Amino acid sequence: MRDKKVKYLVIGLIIFAIALTGVYALLAANLRITGTATGVGDFKIEFSSFTVSNPEKATATLDDNNVSLSIDANLSFPGDTVTIDFTIKNTGSLAATVDNLLINENSTADFTIVINGLNEIEGSTLAVGDATVGSIVVTWNAASTIPDPEPVSFDVTIDYLQATT
Repeated sequence: MRDKKVKYLVIGLIIFAIALTGVYALLAANLRITGTATGVGDFKIEFSSFTVSNPEKATATLDDNNVSLSIDANLSFPGDTVTIDFTIKNTGSLAATVDNLLINENSTADFTIVINGLNEIEGSTLAVGDATVGSIVVTWNAASTIPDPEPVSFDVTIDYLQATT
């Protein structure tokens, strides 16, 4: 009787050892994945058009990527103003969000530069092909005492990022 118990104990230990080895092999196995993943698509928001209200008072030009609009304004008297209407369009293949419009201006304190529609443009997500509009208003401050100011030059640049929703 005792030999049978020992025999069953040995068989049980052998089965336990084999099972334990199998579990260890499953847990210790290395998973090796090879290959290359690629994604197709791009996101791009750019100025698609612009119009200067009075070409004698200002000129505007786009950079090569259509993301920066350079404006040179030469106003005639305090209180004088010029407007540049623009359209921003998503020309990429993915939705994109306008993070902000950056005004990089010279340090002429006698001019005010305002982007009308800025609150609606910044933070807006444009689907592929969608557009939004705004305008840039350059004003020679009416309280200025300088009779003949230097022309004002500045850039407006679109800062955008891929939409996350």
